[in-house]
Amino acid sequence: MAKPEEMNWWWPSVSDLEGAKKAAHSGAGAAVFVAAVTALFSVLAIFGIQILPGFSALSLVDAALFAIVAWRIYKMSRAWAVVGLLLFIYERVYAFYVHGAPAMGGIVVGVIIWLGFTNGVRGTFAYRKLSTKLSASADST
Repeated sequence: MAKPEEMNWWWPSVSDLEGAKKAAHSGAGAAVFVAAVTALFSVLAIFGIQILPGFSALSLVDAALFAIVAWRIYKMSRAWAVVGLLLFIYERVYAFYVHGAPAMGGIVVGVIIWLGFTNGVRGTFAYRKLSTKLSASADST
């Protein structure tokens, strides 16, 4: 049976390679979600359907950047995991500054995505540390 800390979906254990990989992949999933939603609202804005403020054709560049972030986090890049987290935080702060506080649903979704990016950072760093440790112990035997 799995330990309680391994079953925690919002803050997964990164004490082994598999847990670190799952945590990192949640960061990649958060980036895919942000890229997809940004692309969708950007295309809608191009056709004159403005559901949320702040989206335009230029938002497609943002969507492409988050798609790259997702791909690199999935490949266990620590630097891109940090870039994704910082970019997400920057954009949320900027949106708050320009458009004001979001509705409660927007805050909840933002926190869930933030946790995904944070787990991506945790997972990529733990994965590198654990895989280095395993390769060092394999080399010494």
